Amino acid sequence: MKISILGCGSRGMMFARILKEENIEICAICDIDIQRTSQFKEMFGVKDKYIFNDADKFFQGGKFSDIIIISTNDDTHYDYTMRALELGYDILLEKPIALSEYQVLGIYRKARELNRKIGVCHVLRYTPFYMKMKELISSGEIGKVTNINQTENVGYWHFSHSFVRGNWHNSKETCPSILAKCCHDLDLILWLSGKSCEAVSSFGNLIYFKKENMPEGAAKRCKNCMYKNTCIYSAYVLYKKRPFMVKQPVVRDYTVENAFDVIDNNDYFYDKCVYQCDNDVCDHQIVNMSLKDGVIANLTMTAFSNECYRRTQVCGTRGEINGLIEKGEIRIARFGEKEEIIQISVDDKISQHNGGDKLLLLDFIQHVEGRLNSKCFTTLDKSIESHIIAFAAERSRHNSGSSEKIDFD
Repeated sequence: MKISILGCGSRGMMFARILKEENIEICAICDIDIQRTSQFKEMFGVKDKYIFNDADKFFQGGKFSDIIIISTNDDTHYDYTMRALELGYDILLEKPIALSEYQVLGIYRKARELNRKIGVCHVLRYTPFYMKMKELISSGEIGKVTNINQTENVGYWHFSHSFVRGNWHNSKETCPSILAKCCHDLDLILWLSGKSCEAVSSFGNLIYFKKENMPEGAAKRCKNCMYKNTCIYSAYVLYKKRPFMVKQPVVRDYTVENAFDVIDNNDYFYDKCVYQCDNDVCDHQIVNMSLKDGVIANLTMTAFSNECYRRTQVCGTRGEINGLIEKGEIRIARFGEKEEIIQISVDDKISQHNGGDKLLLLDFIQHVEGRLNSKCFTTLDKSIESHIIAFAAERSRHNSGSSEKIDFD
């Protein structure tokens, strides 16, 4: 089994480290950043003739491997995936699958036409934490599932970084925040319930990160602002605590000094005033879902939490389960009995999602190899529904919360 990696940023690097640990060959790479591809060559021994800094040249080279991992910017996913399918690759694709319903369905239909395998990086299905929740639900511990409440607390600092200043700030350039951030959560609801979705409604808007909430006299850049050292969204306050969020050249460490050096450069977005950006994505939204067999679910996404964490509540006819993955804590309350607390710990220093990334990657490889023990939780046909729901939720939100039926096949 040979693997190619298209996109050598943080996700591509993580998958590469897992492959090296498992002695699986990385035979070809592509990234526009020459420093990144040089680092990959040094760390993973990729031969010069299989190193590319231009995607067109990469695809013109033909098929280099059995599987390609596509971990590039979201707006390239449709083009690169369609080209990879035509070349005969099986694909492990970062979420979101693509930026529009038309593109997502196009990939889905092309993969079926060519009989190619696509795995989507809905890694939370593979975390030991959520697999334990799924096991408890499937065993009937809480009876028949009646409803699921999922909350995505994005965190004020994370939201301002990614969805006000950063890569996912504008739905016209990328996609709605309910897709970019919450397709994981929508996918979890479907998987944990074991039910497909029949209808969706949604409410939400951009309430805070806009000019009318700007402090009087604020500058467009934090470096020039009178609130530089006091505003909670100031780059010099926020990134002092979290310098790892400021992208550095591969040769530099993630120190506060290096972070401030990047922030001081106007070519980057890090110190743009959060009240004066061209962002338009929701900073809070709720999605209501009617699932098959009478099950209902909702997802709440909010920028206005102190920390970044997910809260999952599954209610059944005989009990309820509450989970906080960041704490590794599952609480199961069987009606009339003492609550049981289950702690899930993971010893994985490479994966970014509580051990899920490694398990997903290795399982997808087994799936491509045709091994019978492959679970393959996140094939395209299983993962696509979360995206269809997200697009339907946006239509509902723009239409005063009207109900949208879900039917994509």
